[in-house]
Parts: sequence; structure tokens; C-alpha cells
Amino acid sequence: MRRRTASSCALALLSAGALAAEQPAVDVPPAVPAGVPVVVLPVQSALPDPGGTWIGGTGSAERTIDLLNAEIEFAFGEEEGAAHWALAPAVEARLARNPTIGVDPGRLAYRGLLTAPDSRAHLYEPLHTQLRQVAALFGARLVVLPLAVSYRERRAVLQLAIIDVRRSAVLWHGPVAGAVAEAASPFALTTLALRVADQLAPS
Repeated sequence: MRRRTASSCALALLSAGALAAEQPAVDVPPAVPAGVPVVVLPVQSALPDPGGTWIGGTGSAERTIDLLNAEIEFAFGEEEGAAHWALAPAVEARLARNPTIGVDPGRLAYRGLLTAPDSRAHLYEPLHTQLRQVAALFGARLVVLPLAVSYRERRAVLQLAIIDVRRSAVLWHGPVAGAVAEAASPFALTTLALRVADQLAPS
């Protein structure tokens, strides 16, 4: 699988957490340096295609989310650079062992990020606190939050955000698309998960 080479700018951005407010938006996520701990949360929501077909032919939003989470887990498992990232099953298990935190990782206050945030604004509450509590369980400052999966132009598309919880800042917000596939085909979600892992995992 092809890797993107992390630029020195991106390495400085994520290693030091120094994202300039004036930095222009980019179409692909910033590279995450190897060795930086990252939490990948469960997918928060799903929409059917315009004809009412649930992506992957699952029959419901819940099953679409479950299937995509499983595909993402497998895809990141194939990426050596993300071998120590905390994926959705690990997040769910850790929170189940810490019920006093009171955070359901599949039901976060994500809706305010369905539209692109102001790059100068801090992350809103209660989402910032929720993410900070989850990240602290893994000693991480970076969180990948998959917001919504939908079907556009014959591809499954995942809207996601990469967040620095210590700075309460959204580092990147945008869509990642899979390969062309029928909405009812599981291949639509498989290729989407592979693309997410290829875009985000360190080289």
C-alpha cells in the first residue's frame, strides 16, 4: 500500500501541537509521525443512499456503523505504523472498565462538527471534555473522530475530524472516500476503511 511521506511541516505540527491559525485548509489529513499515540473512535452516524439503501447492504444505520467499525479495525491492523493506536474496540473495552467516566464512545456530542468548524475556535463542550477523558485513558493527545458515513457519487464517504484534545483544536476536518462501488455492496465500506487507514497511518 502506498504511503504519504510526512513533510517536516506536518511533523512539527503534530509533534509540537503548533497549528497556526492562518494555515490554509488542505484536502488530505496531515501526516501523523510514527510513535505518536492516537485514539480512533467509533463511527458516530450513518445515512442511506438517496434511494434508501444502507451502505454495505446492511439494512440499518446501526449495522452499517458496526460493519464500518470492523472494517476500520481490520484496515488499521494491516498498517505497521498504527500498530499501537487505540481503535474502537479497545476504546469501548477501556471505557466499560471505567464506568465512572460516563462517556459512551459511540454516542458523543459530535453534531456540531458535521459542518466545518472555525479554525480559530476552540472545540465546544461537552465534546471537548468527552474526548479529553477518553484520550487520557490512552495517554494520547490526538483523536480521530469519524463523524458520518454517507454515499456520494457512487462511493462511500466518511466525514471525519482529527482533534488535538490538549489544545482543544480541530487539526483537520474533511471527507475520505472509498472506491467506486454499489451502495449495497460491502466492498463500498471495505475500500473506504482501507482508504482511511492509508490516509492516516504513519509510514
